[in-house]
Amino acid sequence: MSVTTRTDLSRRLRGVAAGAAAAALALTLVPAAVASEPAGDTLQRGQVAVRLKVATDPAVKVAVARRAWPVRVIEAQGVAVDGNDLVKVVREGRKVTGPDKRVRHGDTVRLVDVEKRRTTKRTRVRAGIVEVPTTELEPGRRKVVRDGRAGRQRVVAVRTLHNGEPATYRVVSRTVVREPVPRRVLVGREPWSVPGADGLNWGALAQCESGGNPRAVNPAGYYGLYQFNVSTWRSVGGSGMPHHASAGEQTYRAKRLYQSRGRSPWPNCGRLL
Repeated sequence: MSVTTRTDLSRRLRGVAAGAAAAALALTLVPAAVASEPAGDTLQRGQVAVRLKVATDPAVKVAVARRAWPVRVIEAQGVAVDGNDLVKVVREGRKVTGPDKRVRHGDTVRLVDVEKRRTTKRTRVRAGIVEVPTTELEPGRRKVVRDGRAGRQRVVAVRTLHNGEPATYRVVSRTVVREPVPRRVLVGREPWSVPGADGLNWGALAQCESGGNPRAVNPAGYYGLYQFNVSTWRSVGGSGMPHHASAGEQTYRAKRLYQSRGRSPWPNCGRLL
């Protein structure tokens, strides 16, 4: 319902108050602040008196056909009701719905002018931070090796207004038009440190598995201190052959393996950890 329509209604109300005959369903139409509710003997047979409140216009009292649908009551006054507008019926202080919305004597019919505004705007997407542990820095020291860059996104939303006042805001879609680039930060850590695995007895495990020899080779395809096979070694980030890596790296990879699988990769010696 547009503002122009409400203006037309106000003009119509003034004309009727001056003595114009009501059309269609309406018998009497006068400003509520000026006139009292139509008396019973002024109502035609089959009519009831209701209050009509359209958007922010003053309420009026009108005589209408008994059990008319509220939309018909409003349209009879020359006010168009579109698919967005809300039509409410209040009876004895409570809102009624369903078949009960057919008007009765003393009801209040309210039309809420609903306007939907679709907006499109671009907003910032936070770059974020990626932290990379490294042993090249002192533990706890941080070094930025790449500055981040915020991204951009297109946000489409619908803002709903009731009688010109904001009521709801709903985001319809978000589309990233420029991907954010996170800041990359190196974070110093203790060499070969793995949370949750550092306090275990890795020396005892290595002694049991390989006699403590980082270059040990088992013809069955197991290598190094902790007798990795190649596929397991690579699953925890190792490269090359396990027994070619330093003892410190082998222990680090064993800790990574423990972190994900516990003692199970060492069914005989794992009890020593």
